[in-house]
Amino acid sequence: MKALLKLLDTITCKIQEYIMIITCVAVTVLIMVAAAMRYIFHYDFYGSEEIILFTAFWLYFTGSISSSRDDTHITANMVSMFTSNQKVIRAVEIVKSVICILIAALATKWSFDYISWTFATGGRSPVFKMPTIIAQFPIFLSYIFWLIYLIRDAILLFCKKDGEEGRE
Repeated sequence: MKALLKLLDTITCKIQEYIMIITCVAVTVLIMVAAAMRYIFHYDFYGSEEIILFTAFWLYFTGSISSSRDDTHITANMVSMFTSNQKVIRAVEIVKSVICILIAALATKWSFDYISWTFATGGRSPVFKMPTIIAQFPIFLSYIFWLIYLIRDAILLFCKKDGEEGRE
């Protein structure tokens, strides 16, 4: 089972890396082309902002998934500044973990409701009439992965013995 989970993790990481590379290059090229067309060729690349926005959503929220997986989000953990008592630090980590899981579950539900509503109403973008669910789906996807990774980290936290550092 552990080997299967590791394989799934490796595959999803590769997919995320490719999405981030492709969308990063696409956003950069689209912005450069739009700027060149506007300021050099004096021609408006009509709807470029819409394409950039849809692509940027995938870039941003896939990056969010990646940072959730690697636990590299910016944090403001000041507990260790006020105490060196490992039991207090661990208790605060557990409380933080439970609160984060609850918030992530709620956000996941809200994002699911949002894309369900968009799908039901058939929302479309103003210029190219693309389904807006294309830009909204990565939001839902990132919350699902955020919740999964928070649960994983909570399990590892509960399994961690006193004095152990980090996660495996």
